[in-house]
Amino acid sequence: MSLNRRKFTKLLAAGATSATAASFFVQRPTNAYSINFLLSKGTADNIFRNFIQSSVAQNATSTLPSNLNPSVVSSVQFAEAEFSEQQFTSNRTPFAQRLGDPSNPIWGRQKQEDVGPNPGFATVQFVRDRFSSVAFSGATTVAIDNAIQVLAADEGLAPPELDGILVPWREQYQDWGTWAGDINPSTGQPLGTSLATYRTRFGEVIRRYDVVEPGPGGFGIIQLIVESQRQWRRIIEIRVDFA
Repeated sequence: MSLNRRKFTKLLAAGATSATAASFFVQRPTNAYSINFLLSKGTADNIFRNFIQSSVAQNATSTLPSNLNPSVVSSVQFAEAEFSEQQFTSNRTPFAQRLGDPSNPIWGRQKQEDVGPNPGFATVQFVRDRFSSVAFSGATTVAIDNAIQVLAADEGLAPPELDGILVPWREQYQDWGTWAGDINPSTGQPLGTSLATYRTRFGEVIRRYDVVEPGPGGFGIIQLIVESQRQWRRIIEIRVDFA
């Protein structure tokens, strides 16, 4: 999706911080943004196209290249099995290469919830001398997608920087979120909120999601706090309007 299909406002620069960020990180200069996002636009194929347009992902193909390391193929197969188990089985995207590296494919799948699409994505990474898969969905996927577009447009960040500060980088990391929030394991009921933290190549990210008005026609709020070793902090708040 292009930036003219939603609005974002840069709220502050240099010196501000949120209470959430302060509890995790030492005070640092901050850029903050507020974004409105319509969930019906958050399909796996739309987000895949955005990754391609931003050059975070390149060289889309319908199948994996035939000359890949067998360990990469095994990691992809593991992620595919997880997609199926989590019911992300529709709207399959092609495979792309993160920044043109065939050993780091990225691709998406989707499941439909009552409030709109839930896009799930997976990639492969090489950490501690082994390949493993990374998967993320729901609020994390939408937050990364919006953050890539905003930081590219407003701050002029290049694809390697966007990839390095936003895309999860952790052995066998998985974040299977729903738009109703995390599920209470003791009751099986949604909690209406979820919190995820993950490492990136250049730092760490905190993603908090809260359902404000549940169900169709309601909305939720995502807060993404991006901490990088190389740059100042970003706080990106996204209002997600349900279908």
